[in-house]
Amino acid sequence: MCEAKAVVVEGEKEEVIMKDVVFLYFKDGKPVLRNIMGEEMIFEDYEVESVDFVHHVIYLRLR
Repeated sequence: MCEAKAVVVEGEKEEVIMKDVVFLYFKDGKPVLRNIMGEEMIFEDYEVESVDFVHHVIYLRLR
């Protein structure tokens, strides 16, 4: 399967905050992630820093 994981980057620390991500979109400029089960998380104070397509990782960072 090719689901991604979402990781929050804070300095040198990385924390996985969502697994099995299958959809990313933006609502009012805020990233929204949806997993394979249809659960969504809105990241109010975060922005997408980068997406690693090879390793299936979405990196988020505080604005």
